[in-house]
Parts: sequence; C-alpha cells; structure tokens
Amino acid sequence: MKVTVVGGAGRVGSTTLFQLLLDGGFQELVVLDIMKDAAEGEALDLLHGMALSHRCVIRAGDYDASEGSDFIVITAGIPRQPGETRLDLLKKNVDLMRGVLEQVMKYNRAPYLIMVANPVDVLTYQAITTTGLPVDKVIGTGTLLDTTRFRSLLGDRLGVSPDQVYAYMLGEHGDSQVPVTSTATVAGIPLRQFPGYSDQMLQEVIEATRFGGAEVIKRKRGTFYAVAPMIVELLRAIRLDEKRVLPVSTLMDGSYLGIRDVALSIPCVVGAGGREKSVYLDLAPDERAALLDSARVLRGAIEEVGL
Repeated sequence: MKVTVVGGAGRVGSTTLFQLLLDGGFQELVVLDIMKDAAEGEALDLLHGMALSHRCVIRAGDYDASEGSDFIVITAGIPRQPGETRLDLLKKNVDLMRGVLEQVMKYNRAPYLIMVANPVDVLTYQAITTTGLPVDKVIGTGTLLDTTRFRSLLGDRLGVSPDQVYAYMLGEHGDSQVPVTSTATVAGIPLRQFPGYSDQMLQEVIEATRFGGAEVIKRKRGTFYAVAPMIVELLRAIRLDEKRVLPVSTLMDGSYLGIRDVALSIPCVVGAGGREKSVYLDLAPDERAALLDSARVLRGAIEEVGL
C-alpha cells in the first residue's frame, strides 16, 4: 500500500512517516512538502533506518509523486501568528487547502483522504464538499486525538492501563469539544464506580485534556508524539478492515440529533470502507446540549469562510 503525507517535512508529518515505517504495513511512503530540501532529507533519514524495519520504497517529490496513493494524509497548514484572529487563520488555511485538494485529486482517483490539518473539522467539510470523493472515504482525525489524551490522562489518574478506559471527547476538535462521561467505563465498570474516581478528579482531567495541546505547544512549540500513532491507528483500522470504533470527524446528515451540513466527531465504525457506520450514543441531557452547541460553532465557522 502507498501513503502520501502532505506536509511530510513538518513535525507531525515526519513523525507520522517514522511511525508508518515502524508499523510495517505500507510498501511505499511519499514525503510531499513545499520545503523540498527538508522533504528530501526526511526521505533519506527514513531510508537509512529501513534495515531495522521492512522493505519500503521511500521518496520525496511533488504532487505527481502521490499518483496512485491508497492514502493521502494531509498535515500541512499555516500556524497562527501573534495578533492574528481565528477567522484570519481559518481563511488562510481554507485557501491553502483549496490548492492542496486540487493537486491531490489531479493525480489520484479515489484515495482515502485523512485530514489532520487544523481547523480539522472545517477542512474535512471542505474536502468532502469539493473533492467529489465518496463521503465515507474522507475522514478527519477530529477528536480521536482528544479522546486519546482523555483516556491516557484518566488511566494515569486512576492507576490503570489507559487501553481499558472507554470515554469519549466528541464534537469539535477545539474549545467546544464535548466530554462524554455518562457512558464511560473502566474495564467494563462504570467510571463513577471505579476506585479512585471523584468529580473533582474528572473535572481536572477534562480541563487538562481540553487545554493539553495548548500547554504542550507553549512548552515545546508543537504536538506530535500522540498525533502520529493516532493517525497510524486510523490508517491501520482501514488497511486491516478492523471495524474499530473511533471518534472521527465526518459529514453529519441530520440522522443524529438533527445535526446536518457540518463535519464533527462522533463514534464511527472504521474499516475497509472507511467510515462504515456511525454510532449514535444515548447522551445525557447536558452532553446532548453541548454537542448541539459544538455543531453550531462549527456551522458558524463554515459560513464565515463561505464554504
């Protein structure tokens, strides 16, 4: 299988490529970046470690090098500058993504398109509505990252393996994200009944999850160690047809809580068909209201940039 990472010379893109090489399930990796020398350097660095992983074609190039990709992973984006408004940044990235999507589709017929660049939900909506790709093959990473953080932090505070913690962050990958704890469990035990649980602990973890990315960015100017394996988990679920339930950003059609014409994260069954089925949780009233508010926030952002 062939994967192209757009923005592959950036920290998220390069860490993802490294993780993909270690995963061993992909036979061709393409590093695509506007910084061509850096992209060549990343490809060469990855090639030097291939003897410790598996045989793989690794190269850098322009968009034509992506031709025939099974997966296009888009990590490219413009970071926010001091004094710049959220709307200014949103418009810049929508304009940037317009060109990226045009070039990707020029050389690829029907890849799985994985949107990682931010604001991921708006850009996922843009990709769904402008590329002509099947809706289920365009997936934004959305709150999969926030959910990963949430479970990791809960596991740490409760003293258990985080892979036995089942709790979701849904909605926007941003300030209006929604912690869903009414259905949360630890190894099948309701979260609120698990030893060590307290309302205060939960609120502290929710805040640490919501603002954790910003805290890492403040201290080291970027987040990527949780992002890269999260991306690879999503790709693996599709490649191996795992039917894994993951909270990812996809187009809403009104079937759930009347939310439509917006991309946001709810649990979805992910397999060889991409998003194969949405899972509609029975939310508590406050969670339902928060998810509807998150949808309104995202719909407003979409309208602001004229998508």
